[in-house]
Amino acid sequence: MAHDNSGAPPATYEAYNEYLSALHDTALALMNRLDLDGVLEAVVTRAARLAGTDHGYIYLETADRSMIEMKVGIGRHAENLQTRLHHDEGLTGHVWQTGQPAIIDDYRSWEGHVKRLKTLDFGAVVAVPLTSSDRIVGVLGVSYETPRQVDLGDIATMLVHFAKLASIAIDNARLYTAAQQEVAERRRAEEALRASEHQLRELYVTTRRQAQELHLMDQVRTALSRQMDLQSIFRTIVETIAATFGYTQVSLYLREGDTMVLQHQVGYERMLERIPLSQGIIGRTVRSGRPALITDVRHDRDYLGAIDGVVSEICVPLTLQQRVIGALNVESTNGVTLTSADLYLINSLVEQLNIAIERAHLYEELQHRVEQLDALHDTMAAITRHLDLDTVLRAILEREVKLMRANCGELGLYDPERNDLRIQLSFNMGRDYAGTRLAPGEGIMGQVALTRAPLVVANYHQWEACSHIYDDLPPATLVAVPLLAGDELIGVIGAGDWNLERVFTEDDVRLLTLFAQQATIAIQNARLFAEAQYLATTDPLMGINNRRQFFNLARREYERAQRHNRPLAAMLFDIDDFKRVNDTYGHTVGDTVMQAVGGICRDELRTGDVSGRYGGEEIIALLPDTDCSGAFQVAERLRLRLTSISVRAGDQELRITASFGIAASKSGNLTLDTLIERADQALLRAKRLGKNRIETWPEGCDSGDAVPQQAAQSLPMA
Repeated sequence: MAHDNSGAPPATYEAYNEYLSALHDTALALMNRLDLDGVLEAVVTRAARLAGTDHGYIYLETADRSMIEMKVGIGRHAENLQTRLHHDEGLTGHVWQTGQPAIIDDYRSWEGHVKRLKTLDFGAVVAVPLTSSDRIVGVLGVSYETPRQVDLGDIATMLVHFAKLASIAIDNARLYTAAQQEVAERRRAEEALRASEHQLRELYVTTRRQAQELHLMDQVRTALSRQMDLQSIFRTIVETIAATFGYTQVSLYLREGDTMVLQHQVGYERMLERIPLSQGIIGRTVRSGRPALITDVRHDRDYLGAIDGVVSEICVPLTLQQRVIGALNVESTNGVTLTSADLYLINSLVEQLNIAIERAHLYEELQHRVEQLDALHDTMAAITRHLDLDTVLRAILEREVKLMRANCGELGLYDPERNDLRIQLSFNMGRDYAGTRLAPGEGIMGQVALTRAPLVVANYHQWEACSHIYDDLPPATLVAVPLLAGDELIGVIGAGDWNLERVFTEDDVRLLTLFAQQATIAIQNARLFAEAQYLATTDPLMGINNRRQFFNLARREYERAQRHNRPLAAMLFDIDDFKRVNDTYGHTVGDTVMQAVGGICRDELRTGDVSGRYGGEEIIALLPDTDCSGAFQVAERLRLRLTSISVRAGDQELRITASFGIAASKSGNLTLDTLIERADQALLRAKRLGKNRIETWPEGCDSGDAVPQQAAQSLPMA
């Protein structure tokens, strides 16, 4: 049963004094505690002690005021710490709702007890409200293990007075806690402000540095954008990094084969000009393709020291078309340690540098192509100026080697009758391979002739299809392309470089192919010109000079003989009875006779002699540096050679004879026409005297020339 009890202090004087003394001590103790948890625990402990029990508790309203929660529990109530109740639940709820103290004689049997509490084995329970500013904020209670045995009204009255002190202490503690929280909040706010100020300062410094870096990056970008030459770009980036960003030691290396070669540096009195790719942080960076930050180079086994006192090193690879071509290297001295921020900056700079390298490479390629096209144009202009085939071939080969920036070259023409390739010219190959013949598929030239497709060989001597004709030459890298006129193979042209590191690229092959197309046209033009010249100057039937060409050449020889006062002889001969051959056997046989005579003239006459078809079956020859006796010997040799051959006409063999007339001039007092006219007169006399003989103009042999006597008789043609 619950009893409301506003009660009064203990009745006896001694008890009252004891109560006041305890209340005073409790008040002092409570007022000296300012932390809320400590005050609450002290309140319960003091209250239980004054009530003569070991069991007590305090419920306070939760922060959201939706429930009340046990904040402190001593004795057996400790098992229910943090238990939450509704505002109308149990004895605590009853006190909360009424705002009045309550006494339960026996909690075990009280119908309002809270069954979900862990401990229900209590006897008497006394509970009083805790108020603050006329508002209930909690409930203070004590309990006994046995049912009510004494009047608990005094206990309730004592707890009411104690609760008032406790409420004041709780308010003070809450105020103190609030003040402490406010102070803590202020401190936190101040610390946050200081941290924020520090962050802002760092942000300002970082932002300022970033702004400076962006500005400097823009300067670097602008400086690099003005450069198209790689060496200028390397010099600009190295010097800008050193001057603008404050790095004291900066260097840049490019890869050449298995070696890193220094391009430019700042800050070094001495420097490693060449570094093997297998050594150093630079070599490692180029091999791996990954940037490196070495904060303490003393701990890196790959470090190669160019100078003393280096602390840190940053090395970033340079790339071109996804290939690592070199590295940018930065080192620090004077105790300065490079950081990830420095690595980030150097990486950013290298990104700009790679763009500049790519742009310069493209520009260089464009310039190279323009130069190639200009060179190709100039080359073709130079080649097409010539119409002589030998001159054209030589010009083609020399221009090809120059155009390809090669060391040597070779040109061969295809011989369709023999189905092989004849080397016409070789350039800078130690010896002249002209006249060498290569079978289809033999060597690079023969292989191109066979496949009619361009071919590049990196090391000719290690190539399985190399020709042993060239075994005495040093190793070379070669390129060759066919000379094609449509589907017709004209020949093959090739170029070589003694430097095995030279790589003939697809662009080189494309350029040489373009060159070969134009060269083929030049060769065809020269051949057409030679053919036209031949047709214009050569008798097509006999293969010797025609009348017009003979006189062109004869006049030059005559003028030379006059200029140098040298002897000159003219010889005319006529095929005996040639008209009867044509009339009897037909012109086809007659043409065969004339072809045979032309062949004998080409074979028997000297290189310097000028011969030609004078008209019909008459042949004329001008013999420089030859007197009457010498001319007679030439004529006799021709006459005998003519009589030694025969021409088949059906089932008959025709024998050939000829009559000769000779005239000579010693002192140059005769004109060319006079000299030829006298030889013609001598020829007529030979015809009259029986044919197949040699006659001379008497005046030409009056000066003691020993002229053989001609006693030969004319032989029948059949």
